[in-house]
Amino acid sequence: MLIILLIVYGISIAFTNGACQGKLAAGITIVIVAATGWLFKKLNWLSSLTRLCTCLLLLVLFTAFVIYTIIPVASGLPVKTPADLPGITTRYWQLKTGSRIAYYKFDASPGVNKKTTPIIFIHGGPGAYIRQLETNFFSSFTADGYDVYLYDQAGSGRSGLLPKSDYSHQRNIQDFEAILNTINARQYIIIGQSYGGAMLADITADSTIAARIARAILVEPGVTVKETDHPVFAKSPNALQENVDIPFRIFFGFFINPTGEFTSQNEVINYFGAHPALTQKLFRQSFPAKDSNRVPAVDISVINFSIVGIVPQQITIYNRQLAADYQKVHVPTMLMLGESSYIERNAPMDLLDINPNITRVQYFKNTGHILWNGLDSNNQLVRQSILEFLNDEPPTIPDYPKRADIKQFLRERL
Repeated sequence: MLIILLIVYGISIAFTNGACQGKLAAGITIVIVAATGWLFKKLNWLSSLTRLCTCLLLLVLFTAFVIYTIIPVASGLPVKTPADLPGITTRYWQLKTGSRIAYYKFDASPGVNKKTTPIIFIHGGPGAYIRQLETNFFSSFTADGYDVYLYDQAGSGRSGLLPKSDYSHQRNIQDFEAILNTINARQYIIIGQSYGGAMLADITADSTIAARIARAILVEPGVTVKETDHPVFAKSPNALQENVDIPFRIFFGFFINPTGEFTSQNEVINYFGAHPALTQKLFRQSFPAKDSNRVPAVDISVINFSIVGIVPQQITIYNRQLAADYQKVHVPTMLMLGESSYIERNAPMDLLDINPNITRVQYFKNTGHILWNGLDSNNQLVRQSILEFLNDEPPTIPDYPKRADIKQFLRERL
């Protein structure tokens, strides 16, 4: 009976699209339960004391569950735009897609030979944002003559929010293409990390957009394809693990009503804003366990966890033709991996297996999901590796793993 009540509650949430933060669905469910109880009494189904007590107990438990799920965990007031990063002016594109995108531009240093191919960095998440770690690292490429652009994807960081139903993997790619049109260079160097790597995997398979990309660098790409029968393991045993406690109401909303208003974007964003330690825990997971005592404090911006319940589920469906599409394009691509990553290794290995355009792989010891973590000489090594690839120079660190190494790489949990 309790399962039936939960199903009725779930259907009510779906029917009302989570209106009034789930309260309308809760009210409808309680009315249905009360009507059903009246009908049972009318039919003398509750004449047995044992049956009556059981039903009352289940009703009390169910009512407590409903009340627990509809109590907001944070304010639903409009989200405040974070202050600019120190010393960096936030600029905005109003794209033809309708997205208002915050971006950060670093001009090529004067006195150096300016490159004609700007660098664009696509951050992870989805729903994350550009951190000072990224601006510190990528701005260094201006000394090599590159204009550098970093941007917050729609709904995250300092960019404008969209209606939840408008968020999608395809929308993010459409925004990216609109950004290319706005900058209006002939070709670009694109670097995507985590979910940004998954985006870039699709972008480089699109023949129209791929023609505008001179080089692509996939850094720790997130969920992408399930094209092969490689063994899967969840994360490197050397990755830093944290207990990330997210309220049940937020998870319940992701599962039952991801694009609706059961949990509003404002509520979810404001919850994270009020709990910066939670954002820090998520950030810490991108570092090796051995560095647990020296992980820097992350700068806090808008992390829109609502998007996590919407976009990732779309990627595998979007990528059904990826292997065939890679045969039709030619974008020289490098894959970069961190030794201590929480990303399932089947994702980058599947990409390596099906994408003949990946001509170089770099595996960095002493780093996690974020390669440019500012510790030891990691930034210098990663920067050197990127420049070697862009300049057609042989890599300083081994080109590993190659396609022939995939099974051993996975088997040894590297």
